[in-house]
Amino acid sequence: MLEHVDAALESLLRARVPLSAQDVDVSFETPTKEWSARLNRPTVNLFLWDLKRSTEQARSGMQRTERDGVPSTRMAPPIIELRYLITAWTQDHRDERALLSGLLRSVLASRQIAATFLPPELAHELLTLRLARTGETPLDVFKLIDNTMKAALDVALVTPVDLGLDTPLATPVTEIGIRIGDMTTPGRTVDVRRVAGEVRVPALGAIVRSPRSATVVNESGRFLIAAAPGDEITLEIDPPHSVVVPAHGGVVIG
Repeated sequence: MLEHVDAALESLLRARVPLSAQDVDVSFETPTKEWSARLNRPTVNLFLWDLKRSTEQARSGMQRTERDGVPSTRMAPPIIELRYLITAWTQDHRDERALLSGLLRSVLASRQIAATFLPPELAHELLTLRLARTGETPLDVFKLIDNTMKAALDVALVTPVDLGLDTPLATPVTEIGIRIGDMTTPGRTVDVRRVAGEVRVPALGAIVRSPRSATVVNESGRFLIAAAPGDEITLEIDPPHSVVVPAHGGVVIG
């Protein structure tokens, strides 16, 4: 669930700041001295430092929902508040300030993450976003950022957590189909990561496909897709456009 929230937040910021898929990396690692020493490109760090159950937006009772086309009922899911420290890392102080300013404007302008930025796993959920208020952030949290008082945005993201405890209202499933894939290279490890992409031709809603995943182009002409270096990513328009995933950074199509 957390990886899907990460993907939604990254999609929003890449589109709204915007963050170039080729020039700016997004990291969710703890921003330690060892981590920052390895940076060689402008990077936005989204550090998840706190998770707690929200009491302000708690819900109760039963809800009707639908899963895989089957109507069902469930208890209202718990509401969780996730807190991210967002920092900008560049070689030049002015570039860092400019990047942080863009992040601040994007967060203040986005009370919720629009459906176009949500991965399929969160398609029916409501994710709200706000900047933390004065006094909400413990001072000790900033010590996690390279042991310095680095400027950071403390962002609260609130989302329901689907526990998967639905009770079907229709006839129970009596048959399950299984499809088995062919593992051509058993034991091989592949560095699959979430690759950010930009599309510079008209392609709203078009399918983007890699050997490992598929997604669609959102309203800002961007997408996120699972792929590994060397994989071919194809934008399925007429004619199709393809690009090879580099070892680092994102891709631009068109």
